[in-house]
Amino acid sequence: MKMKKLMKVLLVCSLLLSVSACSTKEKTASAKKENTEKKAESAKSSLVELSVEDGNYIVPLDKKADGDVKYLSLNVKVTNKSDKKLEISPDDFALYDEDGKKTSNEDVYGSEDRFKTMSYESLSEDKSLTEPIVFKVSKDKKYELHYKPTIFDLDDAEDESKEAGVELKIDQDKYTDGTKEVESLANYYVQSVFFGSEDQKDEKLVLANDLAQEKQAFKEASINCLKGEFEYYQPSTPELDKVITELQNTNRNKGKVTYTFNEFYPDYASVYVRPEVVLFDNVDSESIGEQFVNDNAGKYEEYDDAAERDMEKYLLQELPSKISTSPINTEKDMNGEGYRINMEKKDGKWQVLSEKASGNYDFESLTQTFRGGLYE
Repeated sequence: MKMKKLMKVLLVCSLLLSVSACSTKEKTASAKKENTEKKAESAKSSLVELSVEDGNYIVPLDKKADGDVKYLSLNVKVTNKSDKKLEISPDDFALYDEDGKKTSNEDVYGSEDRFKTMSYESLSEDKSLTEPIVFKVSKDKKYELHYKPTIFDLDDAEDESKEAGVELKIDQDKYTDGTKEVESLANYYVQSVFFGSEDQKDEKLVLANDLAQEKQAFKEASINCLKGEFEYYQPSTPELDKVITELQNTNRNKGKVTYTFNEFYPDYASVYVRPEVVLFDNVDSESIGEQFVNDNAGKYEEYDDAAERDMEKYLLQELPSKISTSPINTEKDMNGEGYRINMEKKDGKWQVLSEKASGNYDFESLTQTFRGGLYE
């Protein structure tokens, strides 16, 4: 019996050692794999070291990124390992796909100096620089980044350039495309502020804007704009609020808003917002006036201010029902893509630039359209 117990103990110990050994092997293999992956992120020769620090998909100014065609911005770090000055040009870099097809870099300059690709640089010995380089890529292809520097201070530039050339595999899956997030945030702003929607319970939709304050400010400004349309009747705030609320509800339920990018970078975006909404010019107010005249024939003397006052009051009362059945349209003065809104990212949060400013006229026009075309 003691022998059997001893055999069981030995068997258990053996199993534990086996599991431990397997675990150790797995950890070792995992560590090797991790080290290999880390090594794959950089490449070096006797003269230079090349690495990609990070990357993002962008939309350059006035360029389209549709379907599988994207613009990939790689934040490339180059270190001069030689004892001579290294002249760096963005043309020294190229992508090659699995078929050997070359893709040259793209010159990209964001508006207001928001983004700029690598320019021509001189790099002293043991010094590094890190700058973005942009390539037009297809999402379904595999690429290698090739770098062959131009070295002017070495005695045998051609041979040294060959020696200094390095290649680095590019894994596109590692890099993020933030356009969907920003488009969702732009729509979240429109729905919350202009359409008066309640706050959405989506933790991913977080803007730096004070949406409650901006929603209230838009509603109050819209009410004041509508009030200015009445000359004889002095409408109350609740009466005006009812009309603006119906305008927002109708636009939220049947309005259409489309979004396209003018440009997009990691910390800045310019988005075209194209609203199709109810505009007061398209509301059938004429039929309201005709109905008033028919209902009050002979009641007023010609050019009677009372008639004007009562007609405006009647118009205000009937507007909500007419708004709900009115067609949606685009503003006639809007360009084909819509109005541009600008967004910037600070401290990890995107913010719609909604303040009145000399360079933000498009946002004012967008706001006017969402209030039915009423001027502030």
